[in-house]
Amino acid sequence: YGTMVEVSGIGVLLEGDPGLGKSETALGLIRRGCALVADDLTCIRREIGTGVLFGSASDSTAGYMEIRGIGIMHVASLFGVSAVRGEKRLELIITFRRLSEVEGEIDRVGQARRVKKILGIDVPNIIVPVSAGRDLVNLVETAVLQHKLLMAGMDPVHDLSERLRLRAEKIDPIVKSEKRRNDGK
Repeated sequence: YGTMVEVSGIGVLLEGDPGLGKSETALGLIRRGCALVADDLTCIRREIGTGVLFGSASDSTAGYMEIRGIGIMHVASLFGVSAVRGEKRLELIITFRRLSEVEGEIDRVGQARRVKKILGIDVPNIIVPVSAGRDLVNLVETAVLQHKLLMAGMDPVHDLSERLRLRAEKIDPIVKSEKRRNDGK
């Protein structure tokens, strides 16, 4: 079970327990120019030969969303035909989990790279903690942009670590001098 959207050209599956805001997040993304692939139930197929995964809605639910309190809506009628995709390559899974369930488990720096296996294919997976007041639309958009940078070869964690290492090497003589003075040498 999950809602799939296209965000900045990337097919993203939003998954998590019921009531965590997957459909509402997808709606917010659609309002920002993204597109719905499937709501609540995403059909995944693996392309023979390439092993590429594609997501789509079932024939009966394609183009429709359900938002608690509002009801069933036809996305293309509300936001135009460009707000819906028939099928999209699955490139990223974002898992919504209650903050209370993942405290102490989340890699705050972003160094750990998670994957989820679907039909034998590893798909990058990001866990986003959900709590009151978090802007999930903004977090999903940012996670997708970060994913695109990583796929292009840019690693902000590595880059920052290297910058800090170089800075530490520059000030190393000062640090050594301070340490000698404090050690009484």
